[in-house]
Order: sequence, then structure tokens, then C-alpha cells
Amino acid sequence: MKTVMALMTIGLFSLPAVASDAYGDPFEGWGFVKDDWQVVCDNTLTCRAVGYADDDQWDKPISILLTAIPKEALPTGMVQFLPEVSEKSQNNVALWLNGKNYGRLQPSSDGGLYDLTAKQTNSLINSARLNTKIEIKAGDDSWTVSDKGMGAVLLKLDEVQGRVGTPIALVSKNSTHKQTPKSAKPKPVIKKAFSYSEKDNKTLSASKQAYFEANINTWVNINDEQFVGSEDTTGSCELINPKSETSINFAKYAGNSAGWDFIPIDATHTLAVHSCWMGAYNAASGYWLIDNAKPRNPQIITTAGNDYFEGEISANHKDRGIGDCWNSKTWVWNGTTFAKMADSSTGMCKGFAGGAWDLPTYVSEVIEGNRKSDK
Repeated sequence: MKTVMALMTIGLFSLPAVASDAYGDPFEGWGFVKDDWQVVCDNTLTCRAVGYADDDQWDKPISILLTAIPKEALPTGMVQFLPEVSEKSQNNVALWLNGKNYGRLQPSSDGGLYDLTAKQTNSLINSARLNTKIEIKAGDDSWTVSDKGMGAVLLKLDEVQGRVGTPIALVSKNSTHKQTPKSAKPKPVIKKAFSYSEKDNKTLSASKQAYFEANINTWVNINDEQFVGSEDTTGSCELINPKSETSINFAKYAGNSAGWDFIPIDATHTLAVHSCWMGAYNAASGYWLIDNAKPRNPQIITTAGNDYFEGEISANHKDRGIGDCWNSKTWVWNGTTFAKMADSSTGMCKGFAGGAWDLPTYVSEVIEGNRKSDK
């Protein structure tokens, strides 16, 4: 009777209405989030839908990952949970839906993970629009994945990949709004150019160092609005302006305001680096690319960077939550600029230290250039 009532309820609403209180863009950050589920899609249109335990089950974290490739009928499924079972119980981990055993999970080649079979994945998806108790059991232990938000998240995945109203739709086969399934997009290819290695131990000449230091605050307009204070800390660089309130307070705390660093990339390009902002759990610097021959208009790469190493700028920051999840970006030197190479997060923390999965919004293929001596 419960199942019949659930089906009747679904029929009263149009599909998009189910996600009315959801939020987020599938191609940014944590993606599209509804309750205990999220879907994150990258620039190739590969989408990853993830479900977690609800917050009441914080002491037994569990997560299911469904990875959907455009035009492929069924996503692949994977499960991980904490604490891990003993080696003896690894082959007795099973999927249960509404009290029914749907078979054992196969331990993945990645330690602590389990693969869902195609049949198990299909059964899970078919239950997405119903009230479903999703459990993983191993002997006397069990973990529960919340079903709250699952239907809305899989509908959003259908929409992104053009599955709605088609035979390969995950939850919207019968929709009157029919789409055309989208093809996967190719990864952008970046040819990584020569840059000095750590072993080269290159530094600027004393005269060039002095020249850059004397002029950088003119070349970079430190009075620009984004450099004197902003609620968007990922786009601001408050510490660059010595007159800003943030910079003054930082100077009182640290003893002095951080200055500029200059890092040679190759014989004709230099990175100018300055601390930008600090928080309780994160800090970041701004990176500007200088053409040594025409240094007056440095190109800003990011104000959220953490490190530069051998042709790559990286930005890694903590998101708050039980377990502390992460987001990260990387830019790679292509001989002209630092091209965006990768952008991802580990998703909602939900009890997994460091996050449960890698959920990219941007991927690329980097081809290493031949390393040549710089003359």
C-alpha cells in the first residue's frame, strides 16, 4: 500500500517540481544538491551522483557513487563506508533495498571500496522515486544511505545529459518533455611548456628583482575594488593593499605586511606572488604572470593559489563539515599563460575525513613537452 501511495504522489507533480528546494549548479563546486544527494558534472558531460547517510548516522559514514557517461544506458556504481569491515567479512558485504537482499558487492581493486553490479545499480535507480530504505550489510553490521534527494538528483543528471523522455533516462523515461541524448565532449588538451625545475634553482638578477619590486604596485592596481575588501574571498586580495583594514590588522598580528615574491618561470616570464587572504582554516595568495619584456600589464591567474611548482599553480582549500572535505584547482604553464588544468572537490563531507570521492567539474589531458635547456 505504501508503494502504491508513493506512486500516486509522484503522479501529482511534474518532474522538475520535486527539486524545487534544491540548490547549486551541476558544473560548479559541490554541484546540484538536494538533501543527502548531490550530482557534479564535468566539462566532458560525465556526471557523478553521490548519496550519503543522513546527519543522524554521522558515526557510520557511507556513500554511494554513480558515475554516468553520456549515452551509456547505466551508470557504474561504487560504495564505501566507515569503519571498514574485517578482511574476513569483505566478501559478505551486500546491498539491501526495503529489507530485500540484492546480492553481494564485489570488493573493488581500490582498497575499502565495493563495486555494484549492473543489476544492483539498476535496482537502486529503479527505486529512486519511491521511499526506499537503502542498506549495506556485512554480517551483524549495517549502514544506511539516505534516499532523500535521490530522485531529484538523478532527474538533474537526466537533464544535463539529455536523457529526459528517452529510453536511457534514469528516472524520467515517461516524461512528455523529450530531449535528445548528448554526446560526451572531448577533454581539452594542454601541452605543458618548458619551465625551470626545482633543480635549476633559478632566481632573478639583483637588478631585475629591484626593478620589479619598485614598480609592481603600479603595474598591479592595488586600489582596485577586489583588492580592498570583498565578501567573495576567492576573488579578493585584501592583503595586497597596505591601507586596507584587513592588511592593517594582519600587520598587527604578523608583525609586518607580507611583500611580493618573484619566481622565474623561464628566461622571459616571471610569476609575481602576494598573500591575499587568511581564514580560520585556509589561506591563499595571488599569482600574476609577468612578461619580462612588457612587464607593465601583469596577467592575473588566481587570487586563491597556495603553491607553484615546476610549471603548475595549485589551489587547495578546506570546506567545513564533519570530516573536512576539500576543493582544489590547478593551472599549468603552456608557454603563453597558465591554462586551467583541473577543478574538483571531494563533495559533501558527511563524516569522511578529507571527503569521500573526487568529483571534478573540469578535467583536461596534459601532454608533457620535451624538456630543453633554457638559453
